[in-house]
Amino acid sequence: MMSYLFTKQSLRSPNIACIDLEGVLAPEMWPHVGLCAGIPELFVTTREEPDYLQLMRRRIALLRQHGLKLIDVQRIVATLPVLDGAVDFVLALRRDYRVLVVSDAFTELAAQFCTQLGEPELQCHRLSVASDGFIDGCHFLPRRGKEETARAFQEAGHHILAVGDAFNDLAMLHLADLGFLFRPSQQTINAAGDLRVVGCYDEILRAIEDSQVL
Repeated sequence: MMSYLFTKQSLRSPNIACIDLEGVLAPEMWPHVGLCAGIPELFVTTREEPDYLQLMRRRIALLRQHGLKLIDVQRIVATLPVLDGAVDFVLALRRDYRVLVVSDAFTELAAQFCTQLGEPELQCHRLSVASDGFIDGCHFLPRRGKEETARAFQEAGHHILAVGDAFNDLAMLHLADLGFLFRPSQQTINAAGDLRVVGCYDEILRAIEDSQVL
């Protein structure tokens, strides 16, 4: 990771970094669960399936079908480290940004990644768990999409940086003052329009410097 010092002052301070979790700062959780549990149907993510509610219903049904309770999923997810360089990336952003992890993941699974990342703010959904320990539903945040979080800060006068990798990030990235599509699938690229595609954290940090926004 290169060393970046953002010394210019923002015209609209503080800056807000809205960063997706899975695929950007941490590995995709559900494919890892599918691999460890022998459930290949769990390999599908929002990179391939834009209907998140349908995707979660399918995942919940598969977990019950294969006998995996929430605690089993948590134990599998706990074996995952964050992506290489993610800790330094978040640290670099924090020099000039309030870092907010804006994710469609669930607190019960995502919290361990935030611990590794130095406890950035976490905005994600929650799982509903039945008395027998199986996940039986989702409690979604009162937003239609991640872009609502970014828009609220933007309308309050903040400069927004956004990074994501999947279909459910595209609206947020288009809205942001600086939006980056990080290592996306080809399906996501096809739907992304003119969004900037990047392959590493250093590209984002260089673009922040080059933008002369700060």
